[in-house]
Amino acid sequence: MEKVVVAMSGGIDSSVSAFLLKKSGYDVVGVTLNLFSGKNIKCCGSEDSVEKFKRICNHLGIRYYVKNAVKVFNEKVIDKFASDYLKGFTPNPCVECNRFLKFDYLFKIAKSLGASKLATGHYAIVEKKGDEYVLKRGIDDTKDQSYFLYPIKKEFLKDMLFPLGRMKKNEVKEIAKKNGIPLDINKESKDICFVPEGDYALWLKKNGYVRNLQGYFKDMDGKIIGTHSGYFKYTVGQRKGLGVSGKERMYVVKINPLKNEVTLGVLKDCYFRKILIKDINWLSSKTPESGEVLFAQIRYRHKPARGIIEYKDKDAEFVFDEPQFALTPGQSAVFYDGDRVMGGGAIVEAF
Repeated sequence: MEKVVVAMSGGIDSSVSAFLLKKSGYDVVGVTLNLFSGKNIKCCGSEDSVEKFKRICNHLGIRYYVKNAVKVFNEKVIDKFASDYLKGFTPNPCVECNRFLKFDYLFKIAKSLGASKLATGHYAIVEKKGDEYVLKRGIDDTKDQSYFLYPIKKEFLKDMLFPLGRMKKNEVKEIAKKNGIPLDINKESKDICFVPEGDYALWLKKNGYVRNLQGYFKDMDGKIIGTHSGYFKYTVGQRKGLGVSGKERMYVVKINPLKNEVTLGVLKDCYFRKILIKDINWLSSKTPESGEVLFAQIRYRHKPARGIIEYKDKDAEFVFDEPQFALTPGQSAVFYDGDRVMGGGAIVEAF
């Protein structure tokens, strides 16, 4: 019987994934990562989710392990999140969690347990195409999570299972309900698990990364048009909560952390054509060449847009055919060929 480790959080998606794999005849082992030492957080990786995870595994009749990953999560996800915010970026910690924990740290744990496969509850698909394994979008457009999975090493794809990739969320809920899996079927994951308040600026202040410090709002000509209490409270494309009015709606166009300045403009000023990308990971056996046409998705719910890639040493520039709204440093640019993920990287600058 083939052994598979299922990365479980105590939530519906990973729980149903474990159920389906056991039903398919796999020797299923549930593993959850303890990511937090405190008791005030109620999400994946917390003490609360660990207890839920144990109840679910007992209900499913599968073996389980709880692994401590507090140190690696702090170093690779939380510290990087804070560091990127201090650079004026808008980081995406879910991508880093996938890169360093779910598809690296957990993969090593799976191998140490003698498992041939690692499975998660992500809505995505891995399938064999010719001589290679490819990553594709999940069929549920409202839940597809392939955008967050581009950091997976391509050699790992052959050992990955995503049981929910060809299912709709309502089907997953129905399976959980019919089989009495002890969880809240309507509870959804939070945007960022370690920010329970949902207020990133407040979290940064409470944890000592930043403090309120008066800075200036400037217009596109460099003229001071207002004050703020910290650049870290804003992100490119933001228009709400600025406290500055003009003849037209104002938007955040640029953030300068060194000067604690935030540049505001009108809607047209928030459109850019070019991005600089670093930390690129390609999932296709044939790496796209400079001058090649690709389609880039620059945020989770963004429709991929056509453009041309040009390499700059290890980094790359991508020039869109048409200007795109709020190309945001810290977010990911993920390249698609239809529903296939070709690869992606982190946006570090927009022009």
